[in-house]
Amino acid sequence: MMSASNLVLVQTAVLQPQAFVTIAVDTAYVASQQGQNISHGVYMMDNQVSNGSTNEGQMELSTVVPVGSLIGFNTVPINPGSGDTVIITGFTVSQGSVFGSQGYPQQQPPIGTEPVGAYWIGQAMNVGHQTYQIQIKVTVGQLRPISYYVNWDPFITAK
Repeated sequence: MMSASNLVLVQTAVLQPQAFVTIAVDTAYVASQQGQNISHGVYMMDNQVSNGSTNEGQMELSTVVPVGSLIGFNTVPINPGSGDTVIITGFTVSQGSVFGSQGYPQQQPPIGTEPVGAYWIGQAMNVGHQTYQIQIKVTVGQLRPISYYVNWDPFITAK
């Protein structure tokens, strides 16, 4: 049985991002393209429009956050009834150093019924502009699942 003091420790250990980036993926489109040359069907959105974020609903979202902000990244299939899954497999920094080494995104335990890998958290450690690459794995089909790997270059600015 968990004591009240242990419960408080568990509750305070949970990270609470101030910014959230959701990546909704049309898994049927990705499968129809066999994961190649994906320029549509991936929609990035964040809760930072009031801070200046732009390109909502596009692959090249430009997120703007205050320095020090924790940033949650999660993926969702647009057609979840199909049994398809979308997870993040990694991040690569192309240019800039907003995350720095201390704020580089890390995989987190799944939220609810999400698959492992669908939720990551990073932190904006430095003022500036950064281009980063995000990689996802899209798995489609139930009888004989097949996976496709897709990546693209969104942006983040910390003020």
